[in-house]
Amino acid sequence: MMDEADLTVHRRSQIFDEDSEDSKIYLSVLWSGGRLGSSFYDTFSSELNFQLDIVERDDFEQLRNLLRQVRPQSILTSSKQDERFVKAIREMDFDVDEIEILPSSDYSVDVCKRRLLTLASLPGMPNHFNAEEKVIYVSSLVPPDSRNAVKSAGALLKHLDKKRVNVELENRDVHIPVLSVKQYLLNDIMAIDDNSLSALQVFRREHHPSTYKTGNASKEGLSLFGICNKTRTLIGSRRLKTWFMRPSRDLALLTQRFDAVDFLSSPRNSEIVASLRDSLKHVSNVLRILTRMVSAHVTIADWKSLYKTAYNSTYIGATCKSLPQEIEIFRKIGEVFTEDLQEIAGLIDKIVDFEESRAQHRFVVKLGVDEELDRKKDTYSQLPDLMTKVAEEELAKLDGAIKECNVLYFPQVGYILAIPCTAAEKEANDHQIPGLEFVYWANDFAHYKSARTKELDATLGDTQNEIRDYEHSIMRKLESTILEHTEVLFDVVEYAADLDCLMALAMTARENNFVKPDCTAENVIRVERGRHPLQELCTNPFVPNDVVVEPNSQRMKILTGPNASGKSVYLKQVALIVYMAHVGSFVPADSALIGLTDRIFTRIHSRESVSVGLSTFMIDLNQTAVALQSATESSLVLIDEFGKGTSTVDGLALLTSSLRFWLKQGERCPKVFVSTHFHSLVQQDLLPSSPYVHFQTMDVMCDGDDLIFLYELKDGQTTSSHACHIAAEAGVPEEVIVRAKEVSKLVLERRPIHRIHSASAETRAIR
Repeated sequence: MMDEADLTVHRRSQIFDEDSEDSKIYLSVLWSGGRLGSSFYDTFSSELNFQLDIVERDDFEQLRNLLRQVRPQSILTSSKQDERFVKAIREMDFDVDEIEILPSSDYSVDVCKRRLLTLASLPGMPNHFNAEEKVIYVSSLVPPDSRNAVKSAGALLKHLDKKRVNVELENRDVHIPVLSVKQYLLNDIMAIDDNSLSALQVFRREHHPSTYKTGNASKEGLSLFGICNKTRTLIGSRRLKTWFMRPSRDLALLTQRFDAVDFLSSPRNSEIVASLRDSLKHVSNVLRILTRMVSAHVTIADWKSLYKTAYNSTYIGATCKSLPQEIEIFRKIGEVFTEDLQEIAGLIDKIVDFEESRAQHRFVVKLGVDEELDRKKDTYSQLPDLMTKVAEEELAKLDGAIKECNVLYFPQVGYILAIPCTAAEKEANDHQIPGLEFVYWANDFAHYKSARTKELDATLGDTQNEIRDYEHSIMRKLESTILEHTEVLFDVVEYAADLDCLMALAMTARENNFVKPDCTAENVIRVERGRHPLQELCTNPFVPNDVVVEPNSQRMKILTGPNASGKSVYLKQVALIVYMAHVGSFVPADSALIGLTDRIFTRIHSRESVSVGLSTFMIDLNQTAVALQSATESSLVLIDEFGKGTSTVDGLALLTSSLRFWLKQGERCPKVFVSTHFHSLVQQDLLPSSPYVHFQTMDVMCDGDDLIFLYELKDGQTTSSHACHIAAEAGVPEEVIVRAKEVSKLVLERRPIHRIHSASAETRAIR
């Protein structure tokens, strides 16, 4: 993360260029699995900067933003990179001096991870660290989950070492100087890592319940994306997931989405929305069809999908033209859904006979399109009667002993006579008949050419193949005409997907009583009666709570309270409301003012895995370390029960030190929400007196031995976690709870704790 929140990467490069003519920026990029990873090295500052993997479509919009902001002089990528990606890099005009294609082996993830361990000269890394400790330290700087970022950084380091950048006069064993490793963000994207997405339950994949689904079959479970994904098309669903993976910080874009969702969620516009949704469900991803069209592999189903898309898009365009044009999506669709769509739909409807095409499993042209084709089809339809008539004429010319004669037609062979063979002819193998030319014998029939069948060959020809060739020619002409209008079809896919997403968000807002948030460049969060969008579906009634974070006060919220009182839900609720606002969605609250946030950090959920090779506490430390190193005043940090994985004293010390670290930054302190059971943090005044610190707790009511959770947030702090009460509700035996209360009281009173010996234990001791 850059030291100044409002100082973009592009601005930094400009400053360095002014100070030194020899400064140069090397950018390494990798597009794999639909995600873009990148890193760059600045020769002036000797900084290695990387970006977390982000979703990138094949329009390479994020790549364009990346090049615009970083302004590299040299771009590196893999030799096995998709040709479309390399082509896009070459076509983007950003005054790049060189584009180098590196061997794919340089981007091996294992090799790149090891190469990052060579950053032993990093300030802050102790010299006595062993290899395992270096892995832990580096993983706190470059998250291993961002595989493309790791690979791009590793390949970049090898390339710079090979070119001896900044170490031209040093020995070969001297590596390039890296004074710091920082994370950078594209200006209009709010960053959030996979761990945070999982902790906040933005996405949640579950195994498919169907017994017929095997292997990796899964479906979206109870998640934020799951309740918002009410799209009618596949392209809309994929676009919405892209929005969720790339929350925007572009205030103008968010305003456009809010305005559209506001209009579409209004009850008075429900009929328009229903009509648009009915039309949208017939819009397909015609880009794949166009690709197959170029290679002449279009199926009848493709033609049907293309027709439905063009026809329904015409209606969508006409409808959007009649809607308020100050709403961007309506204006765009009204402009780009041109009359070309009507022409495409009209041509397909006029030419393609879908009923006959399905019956014959091939492209069939309607009658009335081409006179010559109609004549050939008319001739072909009369062939059975003509062939019967010719057979009768030929039979009359043959010997009276021949009682049967048929005229058959075979492609490539033509018209022939089929005469059954007698037993004598079979035995003598003599099939010669005067006036006829023997062709072949099969299935007890001898086949001949006569003067009349030869005449049919000359006059009618291979009618069936001629019809197919003629229809194929018409199909190719139709394909050429449609390919001339590819631009409008690209626009259809683009804006139909956006409209589908906006209508899905509008329907979600209407069904769940979400409200339109106000986004601002001011660094604040003001939410009135906010709710958790998932928890409220499972709890009735759900108790809403306010959120207030001001630029100069209450930037650090410290929550105490009993177990199961709702602290974790509240933390997630705050993050989800902020996150949803950056997607362009309405939020679960009575009102909300959300300041633009550059990144969300969480220490809530430990994603344990044997492959990681780290303890639970070490994973927690890594998550906290990333937040400490990268959070700015525009960041949102959530810390839930940090320090509970180690001893109480050490955990409290680490938590206190982390909070004091942020408080020392003054106005640059990020927005921090902390829940903890370390009551000593309050009781012993471990934090300095500051207007940025605000203590809150979840309200409870005690009625004798009963504890009633009110789930309401109030100012102040609690002195007890009521753990024994929670344990009793969980089914812990009463004698264990009684003993726990005794020990707890002795500890608080600083009195000695005596071991309890059972009678059986004393008996064993005597023996």
